[in-house]
Amino acid sequence: MINPAVQIRRIESYDLPAVEEAVRSFFKYAKSGKLNRCKRVLIKPNALGAYPPERAVTTHPIVLEAIIRYLLDKKKEVWIGDSPGGTVNVDKVWQTCGFADLAERYPIKVVNLSTEGFRELKYNGIPVKISEVFWQCSTIINVAKYKTHSLTAFTGALKNLYGLVPGMVKTEYHRQYPDTKSFSELLLALYALTKSRISYSFIDGIIGMDGAGPAAGTPRPFGLFLGSTSIPALDFTAARMMGFNLKDVPYMSAALQQDGILPSRIIVPTSFKHYRIPKVEISVVKRSKDSLRYVPAIAKHAFSALFSFHPEVSIRCKNCGVCVKSCPVGAISWETPNKPFVLKNKCIKCMCCHELCPYQAIDIHKSFVARMVMP
Repeated sequence: MINPAVQIRRIESYDLPAVEEAVRSFFKYAKSGKLNRCKRVLIKPNALGAYPPERAVTTHPIVLEAIIRYLLDKKKEVWIGDSPGGTVNVDKVWQTCGFADLAERYPIKVVNLSTEGFRELKYNGIPVKISEVFWQCSTIINVAKYKTHSLTAFTGALKNLYGLVPGMVKTEYHRQYPDTKSFSELLLALYALTKSRISYSFIDGIIGMDGAGPAAGTPRPFGLFLGSTSIPALDFTAARMMGFNLKDVPYMSAALQQDGILPSRIIVPTSFKHYRIPKVEISVVKRSKDSLRYVPAIAKHAFSALFSFHPEVSIRCKNCGVCVKSCPVGAISWETPNKPFVLKNKCIKCMCCHELCPYQAIDIHKSFVARMVMP
C-alpha cells in the first residue's frame, strides 16, 4: 500500500501570481524525476467544447498559463492538446476557451488530439484507442476541471483522460458502453494504459461547477486548487469535499484498488481533512442505479416500469444541430419545423447531447417516480 499526498490551496480568484506560486509549490513537493528528465511535455486540459472560461466548463486559461510559465522556465518544450467532444469546430474551441491566446503569447503548440492518428491497446480485454500525440511527448500534465457529471456523478482527473481518445471515437464508445458500469470499466482501462506517462495532475476548482454538469450545471466559486501525482487519490479527495461518498462515483473504488491505495492513507493538508464545500448541489447527478436497492424484490419490476428518464430538446434550442450530429446511435433527428427531436425508443441515455449542447437546451425529462429518487 502507498500513502499518496494531495496538495490543496485556497485561491479565490484567477490571479496569475497566486496560481503560479501554487504550481511551483505543488511541483516542488512532488519532486517528479520524470518531469525533470523529460524534454517535451503535453498539458492535457479539459476542453469539452467552445465554452468561455466564466462558464466553468473547461480548464481556465490562467491555470494553464501558470503551468506553461513554470515549464518554459524549466526549458521544456510545451504542447497543449485535447480532443473536444462531438463535432464541434476545434479552432473555435481553442479561441473561445482562451487557449489560442496563450499560443500567441507563449512559444507553445496547441494540438488537436483527433488528427494525429492513434494506437489501439487492450487492458483486461477492453480495447482503447489513444491519440498518437500521447506517445509523441515524454510526459503528460493532466489539468482537469472540478465539476459534477451526469453519467459518472463526478468528473475530475481520471475522467479528464477521456480526451486522449480521438474525436468521434468517444461518441462510438458511448454507444458501446452506454451504462455507468461499462463506461466506468472503459475509463479504468484507459487509466491503466496511460498512467505510467502522467507526471502530475491538477484540478482547477477556483471556479467549479455543481448541478447538472459537466456543461449544463451552475458555476460556483469553490475557491480550490488541487494537485497530486496520484490521480485516484486526487479524485477521491476532491469528490469527498464535494459531498460524494466512495460508492457514488462508479470508477472510484476500482481506481484506488488498482493503485493499491487505502482512502484512509491519503495525505491531505490538515485544514482540509474534514472539509466540505458548503451548499454544493450534487443531488441531480447522484446515481439513480441505487434507487432500487431498498425496493422489495416483488415490487421491483413494477417500480422499474414506472421509473424512466430521457433527454428532451427544450424551447431554448437554437437549431445548431450539435445534438443530432453527436448522438452515437442516431436517436436525435430533425422534425418540422426544423427542430431536433429525441427518439425515446432509440435513446441509450448516454447524455452526450446534454453534455455537448452549447446552449444548455437539453433537459432531462423524468417520470414521477424518477423525480422522487432523482431530485
